[in-house]
Amino acid sequence: MKHLALKGRTYPTDLNHSGTVFGGWIMAKMDKAASIAVEDIVLSGAVTVSVTDLHFLKPVRNGDIFTIYTEIVELGNSSIKIDVEVMVRCKESHEEYEVTNAVFTFVTVDSDGKSVNIRSVIRDDISDDIRALL
Repeated sequence: MKHLALKGRTYPTDLNHSGTVFGGWIMAKMDKAASIAVEDIVLSGAVTVSVTDLHFLKPVRNGDIFTIYTEIVELGNSSIKIDVEVMVRCKESHEEYEVTNAVFTFVTVDSDGKSVNIRSVIRDDISDDIRALL
């Protein structure tokens, strides 16, 4: 199930010389949104270990409102895969469309940075759809 993870507006300082947002800027927002999704299901820390299937579909411009949705799609022994989708509402037309998507993989870690089994750090209040992935 998709969840709203992050929402905001783009500003001139987020733009490259072509007048669209930097790819790294949007990736950072996606990583932040994915980390929020991870914190909703585990009590430990977690680190990003990979980003795959990253697609920049359409540009994001100054003043656009971005909305980032996440969905936990797979739980391994210590890994968590999250689908991340970025939607934009155009400032002028108010049209909403997808601009970027990717799969982020996190690994749950202890305070020393060593991976830990998800089942040992899972929150008690996770949703049934997440529990079904265990």
